[in-house]
Amino acid sequence: MTKNEVLKILSDLGNEKRKEMYRKKGAGDNTYGVLMGELRKLAKQLGPNQELALELWQSENTDARWLACMIFEGKKLTPDEVKSMVSELTYADLIDKFIGEVVCDLSYADELAKEWSASDRDNLGRAGWDIIAYKISEGKLKEEVLEELLAILEAGLQTAPEAKQWAMNHALCEIGICYPKYTKRCITLGETLAVYKEMKVAKGCTSAYAPEWIAAGLRKRKN
Repeated sequence: MTKNEVLKILSDLGNEKRKEMYRKKGAGDNTYGVLMGELRKLAKQLGPNQELALELWQSENTDARWLACMIFEGKKLTPDEVKSMVSELTYADLIDKFIGEVVCDLSYADELAKEWSASDRDNLGRAGWDIIAYKISEGKLKEEVLEELLAILEAGLQTAPEAKQWAMNHALCEIGICYPKYTKRCITLGETLAVYKEMKVAKGCTSAYAPEWIAAGLRKRKN
């Protein structure tokens, strides 16, 4: 299937309500609003396809890039290609998708995390802390690494730009959930920093406020 054929399918699958939701979250106008279930079905049909994924990515269409994330053969991407791709992203949800699907397990992911997490650019900061949160969730980090991360979070979480702040807060919560020794400390730090404390969430959803997020994560691990 060619790039143009895929784009035609995506256009036909577009959903106006979903498109508007994506746009409000920062996706931009070049968006069809395809439902995730439809993207997953199409990705399964296409299978891994590096050449097509790159062509879809270059279209700059949000839905095409979501789909590309699902069919990339990540190990074929060079560090410079990954840096270029992330550098041009501004839609936080797509950053999360690209990092989670493509970048986190690359051999050079740790180097990218170190570089990006220290960046003043919001999109790069988001990407770097996305990788860090993923690594934390694996439960294999040494105490000295966790101590260093907590020091950075304590000093910078409150004042971080919006997209980066979300990923940093996620990292704090993952430490509290995945490392029992640090649970109480992370909850206390979350209470002290009070980031997202006033967040309003729909019934049945969990707030991003760290004490509540950590508590929900611990309950989930017990079930």
